Amino acid sequence: MTKTMDIPNEPGWRQELAELTDFRVDRGRYARQEVMPKVRQLSQVSNLRSIGAIGFQWATMIVSAWAAIYSGHWLVYILAALVIASRMQCLGVLMHDGAHYLLFTNRMVNDVVSELCLAFPLGLSTTLYREEHLRHHRFTNTDQDPDASLPLADEDFRWPKTTRGCAWLIIRSILGLNLPRMFRATKQLSPWANLFSPLGPNLPLYSRILLVATTLSVYTVVLSSGMLIPMLVLFVVPGFTLLNFTNRVRVTSEHMRVAADHELNSTRTVVPNWLERFFVAPFGVSYHIEHHLFPSVPGRNLGRLHDILMDDPKFTEHAHVTHSYLGVLGELMTPAQACVAPVQESAMHRRGPTILPQPQADTEAAV
Repeated sequence: MTKTMDIPNEPGWRQELAELTDFRVDRGRYARQEVMPKVRQLSQVSNLRSIGAIGFQWATMIVSAWAAIYSGHWLVYILAALVIASRMQCLGVLMHDGAHYLLFTNRMVNDVVSELCLAFPLGLSTTLYREEHLRHHRFTNTDQDPDASLPLADEDFRWPKTTRGCAWLIIRSILGLNLPRMFRATKQLSPWANLFSPLGPNLPLYSRILLVATTLSVYTVVLSSGMLIPMLVLFVVPGFTLLNFTNRVRVTSEHMRVAADHELNSTRTVVPNWLERFFVAPFGVSYHIEHHLFPSVPGRNLGRLHDILMDDPKFTEHAHVTHSYLGVLGELMTPAQACVAPVQESAMHRRGPTILPQPQADTEAAV
């Protein structure tokens, strides 16, 4: 089996992370050597970009909530809830980058910001998610893959379905009727469910203190300002309904019904349209093959990495690339395994010209 790729001139912890995410399943492997120089350029972690990305999502949600409350009109509330749900999806995707230490060059800053600004607001923990997610990278689509247990714990992830079954799943997801089953299947990611578990790196003491302190602070502010009902309508309801639906679409598309006989078809890349990118797949999260091949690349650069790889015949020979999430639905509903064929027309899966960032030295951010 191919050994873990060397990452010269990287701090020891980044080398360790590369080993923890190395694909360890005995399947066909993609030869990475030729694209590694470009991958290193795309793997730069930018503190300023992360601050801007996180700040923009929160600013958008705050302005949307203010507009709804100020207007008091039901239509503005609906529009604001749609925007807020889409930005909550962004928080989850950025938390995923945080789990890979791709937000900030300093690990403690990375984890504290990721917990406070991304994970805790969604009822998740970056450190708990990291443990599960790194195992998923090493053992994708095997019995040791934590994500492989989802279809066993939640029948909504079992495909194909009848047309009626698919329609009923969409309705239940939008209405949040299948949330209890999802909570049970993913309770290991909840910091509240693990608050009194033995101390360890998966949920360190500082994370528990931050969780309780910030939660008490937020509830105190909301209750004292008389904004409980508007906050429930604008944040909790969209999170339990639309976010539940869009996140299920994203999760289902990544690994369900793929051939899994090669590293490049053990997951699925989806090239989204603008609407899908807004609600389902922000920050390049749909370029999932690329992420599994090179988890050192931040999500914002995965689209450019996709364009580079599409020029490599060795990649397109095996890669499972689908155009739009409607295309994924067609594959999920197809009884035959024709849906797992490799890419035939690579041009339709391109995004446009690729411009690589210039190398720059990212200094270790002060804690």
